[in-house]
Amino acid sequence: MKHSSHTQYKAVFCDIDGTLLTTDHRITDRTKEKIQDIHRSGIPFILVSARMPAGIDPIQKELGIKAPIISYGGALILDEEGRPISSTGLSLSLAEKIRSHVPEETEDYRFCAYSGEKWIVSDRTNPVIRQEEKVTKVRAIEGQMRDFLSDSDIIHKLMCFGPSGLLDDISAGLRAQFPQCAIYKSFHTLLEIMDGHVSKSHAVHTLCEYLGISPQLSAAFGDNYNDADMLQAAGLGIAMGNAPEEVQKQASWVTADNNHEGLFLALDRLFP
Repeated sequence: MKHSSHTQYKAVFCDIDGTLLTTDHRITDRTKEKIQDIHRSGIPFILVSARMPAGIDPIQKELGIKAPIISYGGALILDEEGRPISSTGLSLSLAEKIRSHVPEETEDYRFCAYSGEKWIVSDRTNPVIRQEEKVTKVRAIEGQMRDFLSDSDIIHKLMCFGPSGLLDDISAGLRAQFPQCAIYKSFHTLLEIMDGHVSKSHAVHTLCEYLGISPQLSAAFGDNYNDADMLQAAGLGIAMGNAPEEVQKQASWVTADNNHEGLFLALDRLFP
């Protein structure tokens, strides 16, 4: 699939973990150079992630690009200067209600809240939290939600870290109690709870409107269940080779996996 340099795609939406990054959290040199070429040609390369903005910033810096970002899986969209374009979340009272419906924390099961640039945990010394800090390069703050937030604040995401079976049980219970929420596993040990209107596909539409382009003129890359709707929303949806089969079925085509430069190979086809 060769395109002229006047490629038909005017924006690229790209997931981070499992797509842009290898399993050991690296970006290959060829991938980096290709993204910089695309960015220099005036095509926004937009990072899309369940991460908070502070977890996306170091990746943008490493890539050497300045573009809008979609954080919290679409709950908070920021422009290239870091100003909110769209912010959707849970109220503090609803978040506290949800908190009361999940089990008490244990050594290997943790509950935390995210609001803007705040990541609130009850115990920063816990190994699960330490590992997440290391991977995302973000520092958590310790306390309860009400210590840092007021009733007017939006909570963009609640998250449970824990064993897969336990998270399945929690998820089933919460879905029955809180049908207005989007509740899904972004990884087998991570359960995310957000406002039901939040999705990566909705974020793609919002940002395309902001950029003044049709979503049909965008390309999207992803590897996980929470990327499937984004792959459908873009004009061209490309799944990574490491994506589950159901996600691959939603894509226009499938590239190599994230440890074999799948993103670079696909971008090189689209933007030769």
